[in-house]
Amino acid sequence: MLTIGSMPRKVKGFFRPLEQEFFRPGWGHFWRLVLAIAISRNATLERLTGLMCSPVHRTKHGEFLWKSRWDSARLVRLIALLLLRALYRKDGGPCYLIIDETQFVKRGKKMAAVGKIFHHASKTFATGHSVLKVCLWYRGVTIPWGCWLYVKKGDAASLKVPFRTLVDLAVQAIEGADLPGKLKVTVLFDSYYLCGPVVQACRQRGWHFIGMAKSNRRFHVQGADRRLRDYGRNFLRRHGQWHRLAGSKGRRTAYCLAERIGTMNKLGAVKVVFSRRRNESQSVALVTDDLQATARDAVATYLKRWAIELLIKDEKQHLGLGDYRVLRYEAVTRHLHLVDCAYGCLTRLALDGASAKGAKQPKVLCLPSISQLKDRMRQVVWQDRVEDVIRSVHDRRVLRRLEALRAA
Repeated sequence: MLTIGSMPRKVKGFFRPLEQEFFRPGWGHFWRLVLAIAISRNATLERLTGLMCSPVHRTKHGEFLWKSRWDSARLVRLIALLLLRALYRKDGGPCYLIIDETQFVKRGKKMAAVGKIFHHASKTFATGHSVLKVCLWYRGVTIPWGCWLYVKKGDAASLKVPFRTLVDLAVQAIEGADLPGKLKVTVLFDSYYLCGPVVQACRQRGWHFIGMAKSNRRFHVQGADRRLRDYGRNFLRRHGQWHRLAGSKGRRTAYCLAERIGTMNKLGAVKVVFSRRRNESQSVALVTDDLQATARDAVATYLKRWAIELLIKDEKQHLGLGDYRVLRYEAVTRHLHLVDCAYGCLTRLALDGASAKGAKQPKVLCLPSISQLKDRMRQVVWQDRVEDVIRSVHDRRVLRRLEALRAA
């Protein structure tokens, strides 16, 4: 069974800037848990502890999640800024701050902040958690920026945390995003966050936004008040033009596009881009405050919102984002942040591999999938364990066998 011993040499560059955020006992817990998540197929504490070559009991790791003093949210942002620095170009360039939420169904009713939710995937009511996720997309690389556990008003007082709605959490994420000044930031979100507070937060930062509007929203244009559903269908039929746009996988799809400038309640002057894919009857309306953007550019930009869907899917399937089985609020949030740290560690491993090739990097990178990066991380940990054994064994036959295993 593959186990984690000392910190592998190839990941020391990722962990070294983070050590100053911890006291000595907590530091060992942190980097071992992050590496265990990065190579494990399950992220429960029992599974992660079994991957560590350490006599520390799993209850000690549990206490580290809720009892020790370290700012997990600050750590995720620090990792994101370090990855941005590794990717940064002199001209800055476009960067996208993407907002979405996800849900976890939980059977434990005594878990902190757990409550009744409408589970969108199964279209049923269930018991679980709602989490706001925020990521960055820069030069083709998705970087986790943070996650916030939604706590209902009735539970906020008992947990001694301020009550904030999902919209309030989105505003907090936008206001607290301290990104390099040369980046041209655009905020992307779905129809739930297309509201006055989120739009106002974007404008205060000087950032443009693009969000999808619900079909029943009112649109004021040419002195008339129109419903987007009816207006968009007729406007596309009369003025729509066909364009071919590339999606997240590079596949090009035909879209019928039309744009119109008007005003919307609590949003002010906006441009609405109506879009319909070929062979589909339903159209969507994208709203942006960038009045100079063309319809083609607005749709091509909004297609990058799919990056956060892939991030959530990868973290759930490969990194155990929803595998936590802890009771306390601090432990839940720190588990979520540790998964983001593991994703950042795998991303750094991919970037180090790309820069080692020596070729000039393109403006938009294409990194391996998370499953491929996990296999690569397992090889890194395995080679490090073999080297540890070689340093302590002196039998020549054993050494030759270990050298063959390391080269395999």
